[in-house]
Amino acid sequence: MAAASNTKDHWSSEAYQNAASFVPKLATKIVQWLDPQPNDVVLDIGCGVLDANKLHPVPTQYKRAFTKAFSNAALHWILRSEETREAVFRGVRDSLVDNGTFAFEMGGLGNVAEMRAALLGAVARRVGIEKAREADPWFFPDEKWITDMLESKVGGWKVEKVEREWRPTVADKGGVEAWVKLMGANFFDAVPEVKLEATREQLPSMSADDQAFLDVLASIPQEFRKYTDEVASFVDKHVDQIAGALREVVRDTLANATWLPEQFRPAPPPPAPIITVPVSFLERIQNWVARHKILVGVIAVTSGYVAYRTYRSTASWRKKRRARRARNGGRMEVVVIAGSPALPLTRSLALDMERKGFIVFVVCNGHDDETMVQNLSRPDIRPLTLDITNPTAAGASIDSFARYLQAPHAAIPNGKRYHLQFKAVILIPSLNYTTSPIATIPPSSFADLFNTHLLQPILTIQAFLPLLTARLGPPPSANTKEQTSSITTNSSQSPTDLPSTTPKVLVFTPSIISSINPPFHAPEATVCSALTAFTEVLTAELRPLGIPVTHVQLGTFDFSGFTPAAQSRLLRENNRNVDEWPDSARHAYGKNYVSQSESAISAGRIRGLRGSSLKELHNAVFDVIDGSITSGTVRVGLGASVYGFVGRWVPRGLVAWMMGIRRVDELKEWQGNGTTGKELKLASPRSRVGSPRSVSGSSSSSSSDAEVEDGGSFVTVPTAMGHAEANVWKES
Repeated sequence: MAAASNTKDHWSSEAYQNAASFVPKLATKIVQWLDPQPNDVVLDIGCGVLDANKLHPVPTQYKRAFTKAFSNAALHWILRSEETREAVFRGVRDSLVDNGTFAFEMGGLGNVAEMRAALLGAVARRVGIEKAREADPWFFPDEKWITDMLESKVGGWKVEKVEREWRPTVADKGGVEAWVKLMGANFFDAVPEVKLEATREQLPSMSADDQAFLDVLASIPQEFRKYTDEVASFVDKHVDQIAGALREVVRDTLANATWLPEQFRPAPPPPAPIITVPVSFLERIQNWVARHKILVGVIAVTSGYVAYRTYRSTASWRKKRRARRARNGGRMEVVVIAGSPALPLTRSLALDMERKGFIVFVVCNGHDDETMVQNLSRPDIRPLTLDITNPTAAGASIDSFARYLQAPHAAIPNGKRYHLQFKAVILIPSLNYTTSPIATIPPSSFADLFNTHLLQPILTIQAFLPLLTARLGPPPSANTKEQTSSITTNSSQSPTDLPSTTPKVLVFTPSIISSINPPFHAPEATVCSALTAFTEVLTAELRPLGIPVTHVQLGTFDFSGFTPAAQSRLLRENNRNVDEWPDSARHAYGKNYVSQSESAISAGRIRGLRGSSLKELHNAVFDVIDGSITSGTVRVGLGASVYGFVGRWVPRGLVAWMMGIRRVDELKEWQGNGTTGKELKLASPRSRVGSPRSVSGSSSSSSSDAEVEDGGSFVTVPTAMGHAEANVWKES
């Protein structure tokens, strides 16, 4: 189909077999696309050396004569000239019958790019780039050009399949040189005879610059081929997997089909052999960890926290804690414990502070307290009498204590004297509280409670404030009559200039009950909350003076060495005596009170646990005094931190439910002694707030104030146990 050319014919069958025999071998795919049938009349385009054109020079004689057309490795030669491109495809179209097929293979864009660039470069150095391009015998289009040419420009075609295939091919036995001489002969026709041999020699011996340029050109299709090969391999791999899976599915379906005769059913595949490999202990652990990642993470975090706390606790327990002494070995640091000597916590802390080298003063309110302190039989645990009900006597006691601190002391007679240092005041309120519904607690009990548990600690700290906020000056001179007090203030010195021996204030409060405020614990919850607020205000007032205040929130401790078991049982039994309550209170609160008393916590203790060791508290107090702990709030003891978290974040209703508190569905009816439709006459404002009155010793007018029209009255009487009071209704 190609037109005759005036260019020199370099065709040789022997040279073709020697240099390009791979070309017909690669036509398998295009032949499959052609799909020739026995009755087909096939037009082979570019199959010879223009013999057919010589025999039949008029192409119009072949119109509608062929059912299919075929071309292999020829059109990139035929379509070199731009003028012949549309004519070639139009002629093929006209030679085919309707719905005929044209399958062809030709060099595509990027074909023999390296060799083509080398030939162009070698020839261009001799005759110029324009003549070298004119001598180029090939045309390598892409898929888009083919589709546009056939369907748009020529028309009458419908492209069903077109693709560009990267096909690396190994040279034949003639090598690259034979391929160049045969396929690239047109390039050498453009070179004069005298330069021809030099041009041929230039191909294997190009300059370094030319070679670098060609390497860059060559790397582009190579990299592209590399990536496309990887993509093709990936696609082929997964297509093979899908095909294999489909094959297995079809075989299994046919093997299980009941409608297919038995002899035609495929044999089921043999079962896959089960290979048993022994798993090592380490591999079993790794597999378990992989299956339980969340659990392992929780265990790791918990173990890390426990290890850290254990390390800190071990280091804290190993720390050597001793009070500073004078050079001659005498004790020089003084602490004051403002707590009842009857409390186990006061006695244990006093003994520990004395053992660590402190001089300990225990605040005593009377002769009985002094006797208990002296019974400890420690020369450096001394009573400090402080009558807070008498401000004058309390001031004299503080003044005497200040003179004692200022006076020089000697560890042995005639030894070197030194001055004492006031280190801390430790306030320990009472830790024993009754548990009862608010309705059954007499007002007198509330008054006594606030006086002994709240007012007394506040007044004790108030008595020490002049000593805490003043600077201890030198001892008074014997010839100075104006100096009547051993406490002198330094008004010219700012609070930040105070010496580093400024005493510290430690306030102890139970924290379990006050953290969650459970039912039937109104006395303890009220007093502890009030002391907490008082401590916060005290901290704010003393902070500008450089006096640190530490709030020590106590959990549960083991006092078995200081409290007899019989006494502990008696206190618990007294708190649970429900039979002494009025019937209405027993009906409304009795069941929940008993359930709460038998719950995990009762009266501030955690059931089933003995509590933390007192040594933990002793170490924390020492660390606060020596400055190792600087936090304003310290939680010590079993349950202190846990119940602080529960009280802050857990809903109160859930806490009450966990303690056994349940809803009371039926309340007891009001008992009015048979009177209906009558109001209770309250003659005084005191009676209006429900204040109970005693019948003994009352005048006729006062007794009538608490009487109703039927002659009844509301009175307060002592209970059978003698330790509390109960409100009852007395009929006249």
